[in-house]
Amino acid sequence: MPGRAGAGLGLALASAVSFGLSGPFAGALTAAGWSASGAVLVRLGGAAAILVVLLAVTRPGMLAAIRADAPALLLYGVLAMAGVQLAFFSALQYLPVAIALLLEYLGPILVIAWVWLVRRSPPTPRTVLGACVALVGLALVVQIWSGAALRVEGLVWGLVAAVCQAAYFLVADRASNATPPLVLAGVGMTVGAVLIAVLGLVGVLPVFVDPSVTGVVLAGVDVGWPVAAGLLVVVSTVVAYLTGVAALRRIGATRGSLVALLEVLVSAVASWFLLGQLLTPVQAVGGALILAGVALTNTARPAALAEPG
Repeated sequence: MPGRAGAGLGLALASAVSFGLSGPFAGALTAAGWSASGAVLVRLGGAAAILVVLLAVTRPGMLAAIRADAPALLLYGVLAMAGVQLAFFSALQYLPVAIALLLEYLGPILVIAWVWLVRRSPPTPRTVLGACVALVGLALVVQIWSGAALRVEGLVWGLVAAVCQAAYFLVADRASNATPPLVLAGVGMTVGAVLIAVLGLVGVLPVFVDPSVTGVVLAGVDVGWPVAAGLLVVVSTVVAYLTGVAALRRIGATRGSLVALLEVLVSAVASWFLLGQLLTPVQAVGGALILAGVALTNTARPAALAEPG
């Protein structure tokens, strides 16, 4: 129905905008002195608390769904929630937000390689073309000819985020239909938050969240950590996931994933306005090529692998 599709498109746009703001919000916190893992813990823990309460009210039978897909939910929480966000937020300590996000969005290209090499399912020519275009774009973003244009630590963390995102696509593809998307998100956030907290307690991760920290600057104004953290939890996590799930039910995974590519554009614009970060013209061209390549692969791959929950 046209009305349903239009509503779904609007929800998908709202989700892309909400997700795109997560980088600037988290970047402001880490720039003020919070550790990347501390920002991840606050984001996952705060959003998990809200979603678990929501699920308890709206889905009283969710325990059965959790038991049915316990292994997938555990992997989802470890890789798609804790892994992706920890790697992405860590990359923000060394790279501009837009570049870190572009590296993460190479995840679909890694999925193609995995499916080809492990599942023995060769990609279509369109998929290969999309992957090649994205890799050319990556070379421009990283500016491999300059040697030291970007911090190596940031590039490594960005690529780790891509690997974790690719793992999510594969885990979600294997997950049972018995697990509703909101259950997947709520339980995954809870698992991710618990994992980060435990690793912080045993000293594996530097989970540093300082309530007295100042200098959390957005658009040149010190807004304080409660505002930045609240926006990260409510807008860039809870609202982003709720609108994204609602959009997928109306327009499907493939179309939803293409709209989600706007997250990178939103992140680039928001990072310029809120943090004063700008891409070079060459990096902007490279970013456009990465998005074009991912779009080509998304329209050529099965819908089950096209969109994160």
